[in-house]
Amino acid sequence: MRLKNRGLRWMVLAMWGALFLIASGCRLFPPAETVYRGHNADNPRPADRPKLLPAFEKPKFLAPVEAKPALPKPIPISLDTVLRMAQDQNGQVRIARLRLDDAARDHHAAARHWLPDISVGIAAYRHDGGIQDFDGNLLRTRFTNALAGLELAGKYDWKEHLYRRVEAERRVWQQKGELSKLTSETLLDATSTYIGLLAARSGIAVSVELEVRLKDLLDQSKKLAKLDPGLQIEVSSIEREMMAQNVLTVKLREAHKAATAKLAYLLGLDPCCQFLVVDGKLMPINITDGNQPVQKLVDQALSRGPGVRELEGLLHAVESARNANYGLNHWMPSVEVSLIEGGFGAASGSRSLDWANRLDFGIRLRYNLTDIGFSKHKRRQADSNIEQVQLSVQELRAKLTLGVQEARDAIHSGLEQVTLADKHIRYAEESHKLSDTRFREGIKGRSATEVLVALRSLGGARLEFIQAVRELNRAQLRLFILVGSTEPECSN
Repeated sequence: MRLKNRGLRWMVLAMWGALFLIASGCRLFPPAETVYRGHNADNPRPADRPKLLPAFEKPKFLAPVEAKPALPKPIPISLDTVLRMAQDQNGQVRIARLRLDDAARDHHAAARHWLPDISVGIAAYRHDGGIQDFDGNLLRTRFTNALAGLELAGKYDWKEHLYRRVEAERRVWQQKGELSKLTSETLLDATSTYIGLLAARSGIAVSVELEVRLKDLLDQSKKLAKLDPGLQIEVSSIEREMMAQNVLTVKLREAHKAATAKLAYLLGLDPCCQFLVVDGKLMPINITDGNQPVQKLVDQALSRGPGVRELEGLLHAVESARNANYGLNHWMPSVEVSLIEGGFGAASGSRSLDWANRLDFGIRLRYNLTDIGFSKHKRRQADSNIEQVQLSVQELRAKLTLGVQEARDAIHSGLEQVTLADKHIRYAEESHKLSDTRFREGIKGRSATEVLVALRSLGGARLEFIQAVRELNRAQLRLFILVGSTEPECSN
């Protein structure tokens, strides 16, 4: 059949072509996973995408996301915390406490060192050649003997035992004194560092506030300088003052970091730790009544101050040793006791040993004549040691008395300085307020330099107040440690 219509002919050819393509396996559309919904960072162009992955398969080249390490929590810190941790956590104090424990164990062992030495073993003896009999005649013989049993031997020297006990007791008191001294020094250093930390924080706050006020003054001065170029000198002065204030802020922040690291070291903490300061700002504290009479404070320091009891105990131990060593014990002999029991074998020549039980007991009393000859020298040495300890006690008492007087005077002076600095701040605030109002309202004779001088005076007064409070608190803490107080009662 021949088709005459050309349009119908082309339609039939198109149908046959479509059937041919379908039969050959070609697809008119790409697979579902190759369809792109746009070109962006998450869905690149076909030329940029290196490989197509099925929808259900996860990319293997993506690295797992690592969790960020949690930041350490800040450690709450206050004056009471510093006082407690400096005594318990400081490394040097803990080492001194371990040394004291070692000395106490040695003293405990020396006080009970009276048991004899006990030994068990086997002894053998061989003789060849000449020997003397009980009449003094020379005999030529050879024999063998052996002993297998228990030997109990003990020696008790009164003076040696007393020396060991006194030496152990002296070491205990010496370590107690070292611990007391080190603890008081650590407490004073740690509390002073904490006060310096608070002072740096307060100084930073004051400096930042002054920077804000100077910035405001600078903006106003620049506006006026646009109207009157002659005021440009005041703009330059304010900018110079701002730079100096920025330098001061940087120094205070550096002091704050240094105080934080030192305080962490003194408290036995990680130097990189962060503190959460409980005390909001530096304020005067009152932990010791500085209005008490000087003599009363001195008596407290001499009775329970750092190192007083330890030196007195050491002096008592040395004096007791000297008196005991040159009393009745000086003429007591050393006592040695020995007891041997066991199988004793003996034979002449090379014959086998004949065995029998043997018991030997001996006791000896001995005097050391060398020690008696050097007794005067040892007595002078003991007297010299006692004199040295007595001088150390007197020196400590004088040092404590001087420290109490200085700390009490510093407290009184500090209170007066704090009062004056507080008045200075109020006057400086009033002066700045008046000068700033005059400058803002454009009153005749106004000047940015006048406001700048007032701000400088105000900043100096506030820093002066911080310095006075810091010195007052340090004096309070020094007196608190010198009088031997144990439980602080802080009141802001």
